[in-house]
Amino acid sequence: MELAEKVVLVTGAGRGIGRAIAHAFAAEGAAIALQGKTKKNLEKVQKELKALGARTAVLPGDVSDEGTVSRCVAAAEQELGPIDVLVNNAGIFATGPVDKIDALVFERVLDVNLKGPFLMSRAVLPGMKSRRRGHIVNIASTAGRRGFPGGAAYCASKFGLAGLTEAMRYDVRAFDVRVTCVFPSSVATDLAREHDAGLNEARAIQPEDVAHAVVTLVKMDDRALPTSLEIWQTNP
Repeated sequence: MELAEKVVLVTGAGRGIGRAIAHAFAAEGAAIALQGKTKKNLEKVQKELKALGARTAVLPGDVSDEGTVSRCVAAAEQELGPIDVLVNNAGIFATGPVDKIDALVFERVLDVNLKGPFLMSRAVLPGMKSRRRGHIVNIASTAGRRGFPGGAAYCASKFGLAGLTEAMRYDVRAFDVRVTCVFPSSVATDLAREHDAGLNEARAIQPEDVAHAVVTLVKMDDRALPTSLEIWQTNP
């Protein structure tokens, strides 16, 4: 897909991987709809992108709320035009063994990490299908491939996102819409710094690495369907 003048909606765009993805698509000439929970962070990224000449829209809200998602997508299309690319990047993290983690915490992780991508995808797919073009990229994690101690909620959400991606791909493939899942391992973000005391930032994957991979996948010719990509550190 050629990205100049295309409209890209990125969730969790206020910092970390989402911010890097927004920058990477803007550098290709795309218009960027910045979605996230904290308006202040989104406006900061908007200012950065405007300095690059990108058209932008700021869409604050909770991706797990159906009404908010509908309003965000409608606002993005009104301000920028039909959505060509959706990157479901918003995510949260919580840890704890199954017998100790609070049920409300478990539910919240699934709401943001799994229900959010479902709601966002459901909102943009009718337009993509009718136009017979579009690409949805879901940012999962290697925790969606392999479990780890204390990872019940997070792993369940990311394994679920992988399954959602695969089912959705079969739903829309006949309409020339592509769906891809990206599985990064540890990335040097504020979230990782908060929860991973052993993070080696000098060797960790950087948000820009994930962003570059996502843009490369989307730029592939529309006849090619990249189903998934797993990104590891070369030598942790």
